[in-house]
Amino acid sequence: MRYKTKDIGEGGIDLRVAVTAAWLAAECPDVSLGLTKVGMCLEGRLESAGEGYLLRGTLRGELLVPCARCLEPAPVAVDSPVAVTFVEASGDEGADAEETQDDVVSFEHGTIDLGRPIRDEILLTVPMGPVCRPDCAGICPICGCNRNVTPCDCDKWAAETAKLGALAKIKLQ
Repeated sequence: MRYKTKDIGEGGIDLRVAVTAAWLAAECPDVSLGLTKVGMCLEGRLESAGEGYLLRGTLRGELLVPCARCLEPAPVAVDSPVAVTFVEASGDEGADAEETQDDVVSFEHGTIDLGRPIRDEILLTVPMGPVCRPDCAGICPICGCNRNVTPCDCDKWAAETAKLGALAKIKLQ
């Protein structure tokens, strides 16, 4: 995912960058993400733009993320436009080369790394509460079973227990 600026040239280069499961695990270690058989790919163009370089393309594919209700894998389709400007860091800004502001990424030593912009786009694409299916029943808060797989009657049991618990609060006079 790294490109030398000397290889880009005036006409730019067409890109097809595949996102692998190993890369995803290394770049997003704190987030449980996987890939479906569809996979994920960034297709676009990296070209010279003034004093920098412009990446325009689309990140497409399908991720697997834990369902917010039952924790089973939930597929999430990704079809996201990507537009990032890369600017060479000057000598005194070298320490700030890792900072990103308003879709502008600094690079050093004539090497552009597409990894961070791709990772950022993936993380922004993942919904806050993905579900494996619209009618997902989730995990039972009492017994912990996945109610999509094993139906339970804990809700009914909890309601009956609550009624009996009210009797325990009655004070005998």
